[in-house]
Amino acid sequence: MLTLKALLSIPAVLSTAILAHALATPEFIRIDPNDVNSTITVSLTGGERCKKKELRAIHDGFVEMTQLFQAATKLDWNGPAERDFFGTRERLGNYTALVEGNLRRASQYPFLDANTTQIHVRCDDPLEKCRECSRKDGNHVAYNIGNEAHINFCDSFSDMPMLNIAVDTKSSLDMLAYYNRATIWARQLMHISNVGVGIVEKAVADSQSGPHTPWRTYTYTGPLNTSALAGVADDHPDTKGPNNIRALKYAYGVNRAKLLAVLSTQMPYDALNNPENYALYAQARYVMNKKGFYPNLPVMQFDDEMAVLANEQLQDGPRPRFGCFIKPDVA
Repeated sequence: MLTLKALLSIPAVLSTAILAHALATPEFIRIDPNDVNSTITVSLTGGERCKKKELRAIHDGFVEMTQLFQAATKLDWNGPAERDFFGTRERLGNYTALVEGNLRRASQYPFLDANTTQIHVRCDDPLEKCRECSRKDGNHVAYNIGNEAHINFCDSFSDMPMLNIAVDTKSSLDMLAYYNRATIWARQLMHISNVGVGIVEKAVADSQSGPHTPWRTYTYTGPLNTSALAGVADDHPDTKGPNNIRALKYAYGVNRAKLLAVLSTQMPYDALNNPENYALYAQARYVMNKKGFYPNLPVMQFDDEMAVLANEQLQDGPRPRFGCFIKPDVA
């Protein structure tokens, strides 16, 4: 039997081909969005080990997600939601066009030709990421596979609130209070390489440079993965025995998403590289349209940045957690 450990020892090209074959399915289960919203054309296919309740939640959450992104297509770079989740115009510089392009593609993706655009959904957890973390660190509700249109939904997704219940029944200034299944879907859609585009920097040894500049940095674009907090102490995950494991603090949740956009330790593109920031921004704009106010809590304004970098409770924010805070949700 081919284990994950064995797979990782195989050359990259061959292992990628084997992984793609292993995750493929002979079934073709079409989940037709037209019974809910006749304007949506993209097909949801697959459905491995998804129960009827899970399929319905995935299907309806997808339709609800389109409503979030439709509310987020017109950005106001002087607006509070834009500043909170992407940063000021001065901080972003020329990257504002990249954010606008990502949100435009996200709003258009559900309406592309179903013959050429499909999203493979599944519930069988093929990469065993749904329970890879402890209760302390949180667990993923869904994860993307290979930055493709391929998403696994974990058991907890079907328990996420519907968009209308999360928004219509509440009147809170706390952004996390409105977190719902459409927000999870929005984060996963942004991982798809045909939707979300981010900035990647790579340091390469330069043999032509002098001894004081042995490296040259190249910048290019690539798919969105998951940004992590910089300038903070690494996390220390719980295990059953002693360990010296250190883990990055991935930017899930409102607190960490907002910190990406304001901390001086973060690169200007860290926030726009993070799918959670787009999902929360779209959620914020939807709430603003429905409620007439911006749920601005928590407010990330502080006089002592060093105190923030040392305050793990502030970095983590309140529970519940809708992701494993020490693991990326794209495999």
